[in-house]
Amino acid sequence: MIRAISMTVMTVLCSVFAILHVTLGLLSLDMVSSAWPSLTAMAIYLAATVLVLIPGPGRLPLWRAVFAVAAVVAMTLLVDGVLPKDTWPGYASWHMAATYTLLVVVNLRGRVAVSWLGAACSVALLAQWASGTTMGLVGGLMLSIATVGWLTIATGIGHLLRTNDGKVAQYAGDARAAADWYAAERALNLSRTQWLEHVRDVTVPALTKIADPETELSDADRQELRLIEAQVRDEIRGRVLVTSEVVAAARRARERGVTVQLLDDRHQELAPRMLAAVSERIVSLLNQARGGTITARVRPQGGNTTVTILASTPDEQDDPTLVEFRD
Repeated sequence: MIRAISMTVMTVLCSVFAILHVTLGLLSLDMVSSAWPSLTAMAIYLAATVLVLIPGPGRLPLWRAVFAVAAVVAMTLLVDGVLPKDTWPGYASWHMAATYTLLVVVNLRGRVAVSWLGAACSVALLAQWASGTTMGLVGGLMLSIATVGWLTIATGIGHLLRTNDGKVAQYAGDARAAADWYAAERALNLSRTQWLEHVRDVTVPALTKIADPETELSDADRQELRLIEAQVRDEIRGRVLVTSEVVAAARRARERGVTVQLLDDRHQELAPRMLAAVSERIVSLLNQARGGTITARVRPQGGNTTVTILASTPDEQDDPTLVEFRD
């Protein structure tokens, strides 16, 4: 369905035309040789109109479009069979206008090929009927000008509006992408600013003490500087692994002489449940360690293992503890 065309407007207009066509046909029943074929054709027409006007996403379902074409064929055969052959039938030939009304709706709702198939059937049947009347074959073809003309207009307008819909969708997509990019940049800049402020809060007191020529650093000061340097290195290299719990546990472990390495080689956020489980395990191992080395690594994408934690102590260097987390 073309977005530029309101389904409500189409329903109202088509309903008005359908009622008009049926009314004119009822008022002209005295022109036909039998009323029942025309009445049956009217019922088929109204049923087809209701089907093609049922709202829905996307294009008109194929079976409804095919039903509309079958309705056109049935209307034409039923009404043509009872029309007068020696005089102009007037509004008794209401089905001609009903045909292009139905086919225009099918066309605008995305079933262009099916609508033209219906038009071809209508033209052929009208020409066959007219060839047996005083109008002749040429007159029958002339009767189809309105159907072909309106369908041509509908096809052209539909093509233009669908092209416009495509451009609007593209522009909307570009606008959303630009907004997403801008939001991501803002979030990145904010994150950088917050991290720089955090680093400043952590390092400035220590750097100020180092820069003061009158201050003599004690062993405790040097140990604190090493811990600060390790924390900053963790936040740069460990990234996703650096939670507040892990940072605190790593600091305590380093104070006990444990070598701690946090490495993020994936550069992608972990699922919250996975991150919680990994953090809990790292903290547990850090709290238990009294020496040795603990290395936690988020592995690159492409493998079966997401995170590995390797813990070794001086007494168990040949039998380290290896913990793996898989996707």
